[in-house]
Amino acid sequence: MNSGTPRPGYFVADALHRLRHPFIPTVVAMLVAFAGTTAIFATTGLAVASQQRTLERINSPQGRLIAVTDPQGSAGLSPESVEVVSNISGVEWAVGIGPATDVSNAAIPGSAIVTARRIYGELPPAIETSHGNQLLPGEALAGPDLAKQLGFSQGVGAIESRTLSAVVVGNFSAGAPLTRLNGELLVGASTSDSNRLLTLWVSVSDVAHLQTVTRAVTSALVVESPGALRIDTSKDLALLSSDVAAELATSARLLVTALLLAVAILIGILQFGRVSGMAKDIGRSRALGASRSTIVLQILINAGACGIVGAGLGTLVGVILDFALTGQAPVAAFSLSVGILMVLAALAGSIAPAIRAARLDPVRILRVP
Repeated sequence: MNSGTPRPGYFVADALHRLRHPFIPTVVAMLVAFAGTTAIFATTGLAVASQQRTLERINSPQGRLIAVTDPQGSAGLSPESVEVVSNISGVEWAVGIGPATDVSNAAIPGSAIVTARRIYGELPPAIETSHGNQLLPGEALAGPDLAKQLGFSQGVGAIESRTLSAVVVGNFSAGAPLTRLNGELLVGASTSDSNRLLTLWVSVSDVAHLQTVTRAVTSALVVESPGALRIDTSKDLALLSSDVAAELATSARLLVTALLLAVAILIGILQFGRVSGMAKDIGRSRALGASRSTIVLQILINAGACGIVGAGLGTLVGVILDFALTGQAPVAAFSLSVGILMVLAALAGSIAPAIRAARLDPVRILRVP
């Protein structure tokens, strides 16, 4: 390049300068990018938030529970199953209980009788205790108000029956999905003892994996007569979770694609108008030594700057809007993706006008009649 030819930086600066001259097309282009970005947050963003709330409801403790029961007590379900199942991928926790046994206060003959069950495995998060999540063999926890029924003034004491004896060392309160245990005593037991489980509860970490984990649990059980077992799950919830996620993802993709296409077309129309109005300026740039690629770059820089400003403001407004309507802001990855896609749409819509600008004949444009 000779000394009289402007440096490439000049043409870049000139492209940014033309954001103000002419100013109206620039403002309109920014508004188009702003409106498109805000529309995505106001539609897809809210849909994503709604999907997340729906999936959280579906992914409830009850929906993630697998209940393996031995209704007749003839299956021979071994306590070892608790430890085996706990190691399966996708299992959040597993706990087993034995048959019900009537017990009373060992120190008061003829005292109130309550129901006790042996429990196998670590106590799950659904069971809140005053003793910790590890119940040793011979230790027991009392459900709400049971210690008073047994006459334990300090909440602790010995219980016994013909087949079971233990010491109550604290109390517990069971939440969903194990609230049915609140009216009983839980007695710690070893998974290696010779007793049999009546029920094995398994919580899956995600309801979407319920069917897969159920098959794995069924095949891993240590049981003498598998056919005597009954396995209950919320299969409908698992299917609903997959359907909701797939349906909302498809509709979101279609809507975002349509909005991005509309923005690209509108900005392309604006840029064609800008090129027509800047024809003489483009001719002068070519006369000063600007190459066709430089002219293309100038138009794209102009469009990219409009897209960045419009998408940035639209993202800010969209995040505030979603937070105001749903109480939570969209995830950062979603917000960043929307902004980037909007800038890319602005650039894509400007490619054809930029090519047209580069093909303008400077001699014809600058010819004086």
